[in-house]
Amino acid sequence: MLNISTNEEGLSRKERTEEILKKEGIKINFNLPYIETEEETTLRTSEEIARRLTVLAVTNLIAFDSIEPEEAIDYLKEHDLCDFVTPDEKDFLNDPTEHKKSQESWKCECIWVLFWALKIVDTLPFPDELCDLNDIPAEHYPVGGDLDPNDFINRRYEVRSKSEILDAADLYYRYDWACVDARINNLEMEKIDSGIVYERHYALNWLITYMDQDWDDVSCDT
Repeated sequence: MLNISTNEEGLSRKERTEEILKKEGIKINFNLPYIETEEETTLRTSEEIARRLTVLAVTNLIAFDSIEPEEAIDYLKEHDLCDFVTPDEKDFLNDPTEHKKSQESWKCECIWVLFWALKIVDTLPFPDELCDLNDIPAEHYPVGGDLDPNDFINRRYEVRSKSEILDAADLYYRYDWACVDARINNLEMEKIDSGIVYERHYALNWLITYMDQDWDDVSCDT
């Protein structure tokens, strides 16, 4: 039986997002469906988000040549985090080629989204410039200096509401469609950066447990 209130929630969110895109001059596909509703969504927990953020922060240090992979592996072992490193991340740790480092460096955007979900940063800025993780205060970063990453992981953060995260997920779903459409039609996407959009869409889909997919397997359907 159709849940009218749920249906209205999804449609309302879709329409609000389309108004944003219209103001920003981003191409809209009015036939795209609305995404999951609050009733259908289970958010990741504070601990899950903080742990995922921590592992990403470690692999990101390798991507930017801040630490050696052996040092990262020892660090993850020392703090009992190896079980939370994904198969793809293990592959990266064991063989961090320049190509893989380049790919992994984009995960700055995922890290920023997870900081946003934990209310450590206030906004997801317009996706036309890469975020700068140096803007995160050191005391709020999970790794570095003498910090124990498990202190960061075990701290109880207030996760943003389903409504707020779903609003962002809907927006980036439609941004991503516009980027894919431009690529398919050999058009230059001038207003937003498709790489930034993809990474943020990826992290948001993980946050809302889209299709119950693990981190390595998150899909960004458009």
